[in-house]
Amino acid sequence: MRVESWVGVTAVCLIVFSGAIGAGQQCRRSSPLPANVFLLHDIAEPLERIYAQAPSFRVQCARIAAEEGLRVTVRIDPLIPSRCRAFTTLRRSGKRLFADVHLRPSSDHAEVLAHEFEHILEWIEGIDLPRLSRVKGSGVREVEFAVFETDRAQAAGRAVAAEASRSLGAPAAD
Repeated sequence: MRVESWVGVTAVCLIVFSGAIGAGQQCRRSSPLPANVFLLHDIAEPLERIYAQAPSFRVQCARIAAEEGLRVTVRIDPLIPSRCRAFTTLRRSGKRLFADVHLRPSSDHAEVLAHEFEHILEWIEGIDLPRLSRVKGSGVREVEFAVFETDRAQAAGRAVAAEASRSLGAPAAD
């Protein structure tokens, strides 16, 4: 998860993609996904499928939907560095919170999307990742400068992937 250090990149991404927001975003009045989650590109169907298959993902979505002032944008990003599967940039502007989730092009987003949504929930809850990363056994690690990984987000991703796999009758991914 990248916090604050990617704010400039997020601004550039938002400027670059601002034209795509209107064109690529589908009208989702009947979508079960939260109204404050905006999808760029044509990914509504696979994300709605994850929502239908995974109760844990529905809980995450309910918590995101309840957060006043939060706007989450989910996009497919073929330019994600090879060292990561996804990332989320987070920023605050006054009382508004903005999360920009970048996913690799893939046919299966269950694990990484739930993982990134859990990072958003950690942020909403005000979890101090830099401080916890210095506490042995906290489940928080600094993997790069100002980039943190948590056991909690990894567990959330695995749980949603397992639920989605069970729903399809397929073996859960390890």
